Amino acid sequence: MHKKTADVLILGAGPSGVALACRLTALGWSVALLSAPRAPAWEGMSPRVVEGLRRAGCREAVAAAGGPVRRSAHWNGLASGLNGEHLVERPAFDAALLRDAAAAGVAPLSATVADLRPGPEGWLALDAAGRPLAAGRFLVEARGRRAPRSGGLRDRGPRTVAVARLYQGPHGPDGSAASAAAAFPDGWAWMARLPDGRRMVQVMVDAAAVPARGGLTGLQEQCVAASPEALAWIAGCAPLHDAAARDATAVLRTEVIGPGWLRIGDAAFTGDPLSGHGVHAALSGAFAATAAVNTLLADPGALPLVRRFVEGRCAELFAHGAAVGNAFYRQETRWADRPFWRARAAWPPAPPPPARHGVRHCPVVIGDRIEEREVLVTPQLPRGVLTIEGVELAPLMRLAGQAAGASAAPASAIELARRLGQEPPRVATALAWLGRNGFLGVGGGMPLP
Repeated sequence: MHKKTADVLILGAGPSGVALACRLTALGWSVALLSAPRAPAWEGMSPRVVEGLRRAGCREAVAAAGGPVRRSAHWNGLASGLNGEHLVERPAFDAALLRDAAAAGVAPLSATVADLRPGPEGWLALDAAGRPLAAGRFLVEARGRRAPRSGGLRDRGPRTVAVARLYQGPHGPDGSAASAAAAFPDGWAWMARLPDGRRMVQVMVDAAAVPARGGLTGLQEQCVAASPEALAWIAGCAPLHDAAARDATAVLRTEVIGPGWLRIGDAAFTGDPLSGHGVHAALSGAFAATAAVNTLLADPGALPLVRRFVEGRCAELFAHGAAVGNAFYRQETRWADRPFWRARAAWPPAPPPPARHGVRHCPVVIGDRIEEREVLVTPQLPRGVLTIEGVELAPLMRLAGQAAGASAAPASAIELARRLGQEPPRVATALAWLGRNGFLGVGGGMPLP
């Protein structure tokens, strides 16, 4: 193995890779972080993504994201104002992430990984000439859609391609940035404007409509011409280059974790861009991956438990994103019979049946480890709830049921708090939650069938 073997080798220095590197370093693990240059791109990030970056200690990235900008939507013939989003240029944003990694004690290496070699002590990353770049006992694949494909697909949405083009125009009316989304007969467009007058129109279309590479610009122009909102967005602007395309299909992979390795972010699953959950899902995945990697480094034998946690979490988040996207597609009824809209309004074919009230044993994050605990499940909370105000719900439910069975009067929050070693106000809040969700009055728990 390479003489500088780290505990964890992370491939990819986007939000999820850097957040994970920072958090693992804070736990005392050594991390080798490899980043590769990426093509220029703009992205819209929700305020909760920026808050997640702040929680991860990525101050430079938070500063690079700036403040939220105005965002509007033109959907089903109606115009509306939505919550703001942060517009970022990925090269500058990624550079800020690398500065955050360095500030956390991680020394990022800019290099393109051409090959990976597993060995008895871990993983070795090699460049195109076969030279070793870095090594780690545990491998995390965080290169997003650029990650090599692994295994098969558990699920996939309609094949979608994003075709984008940049323009230069006058400054905005008030010199500010803004973004918008608009539907048109054969797809929808995301539009962005920076204070310096640069603008982008990115259209989402069915993969079957995409011609050979030489026809991308013509396709993008055709889509813009079909959208009055997009035409108005680039009025008086000149294109800066030809259009470029990238895959934007929602995909859930079958193999996301194995002995000594884990896939996170878009390397594990990707959502439809219309769901708006992409970057947030990747970043929240880094927080969950911290516990997963920390658990497996300390106890490789915990893989079956951690696998249940990781695979279940990916499947649930993928299904949630698919449902959100489906709801937006179904709202646009003007072109419901067109192939683009018909296919996306029909996927996923049916939502999963709602969870029933009950108690389930699930792997959950406790501190920075994955452990199996009892959680309470409701139709609205299918992943289950472990605690309210720091009070574990399943033991409290049983204790309250036992106390009620032994006395004509229900036990007080003060008495239950004394038995649990908790503060009465916290127990009172947890009891109120149990009551609202129908869990009180059932003595021995409510196991699911």
